[in-house]
Amino acid sequence: MCRLAAPAALFASLALALALLVPGVRADETGRHPACIEVRGEARYGAQGYDHHVLVRNGCDREARCSVTTDVNPQPAPLTVAPGATGHVVMWRGSPARVFAPRADCTLVGAPPTDTDTP
Repeated sequence: MCRLAAPAALFASLALALALLVPGVRADETGRHPACIEVRGEARYGAQGYDHHVLVRNGCDREARCSVTTDVNPQPAPLTVAPGATGHVVMWRGSPARVFAPRADCTLVGAPPTDTDTP
C-alpha cells in the first residue's frame, strides 16, 4: 500500500505545480467557436489588483465576431477580430483573484475566399 501512495502523491504534486504555472486560466470550456479561433485569458497585476484580459486569436480566413464573457464577469463584451489578428478585451479591473475562466462565442462572417478572388 505504501508503494502506491508515494507515486500518487508525487503525481498529485506535479499536477498542482503544472496548474500553477499557467497563470490566470483554469482548465475550463472556452466557448463555442471554430477550431481556428484560440481563446486565452491573462491576469495582469495592476495598482488595484488583477486585471482580467481575454485574448482571441483568429487563425481563420474570415473575420470573427465574438461575444466574450468570463466566470467573473458574465456581461457579454463584443469583439471583432480580423483574419490573422488577435483581439483583446479587458473584462475586469482590480480583481483580488488572478484565476478566471475566459469564454468567447464566435462566428465567422462573410464568404470564404475562393481561387477567383485573387488577381
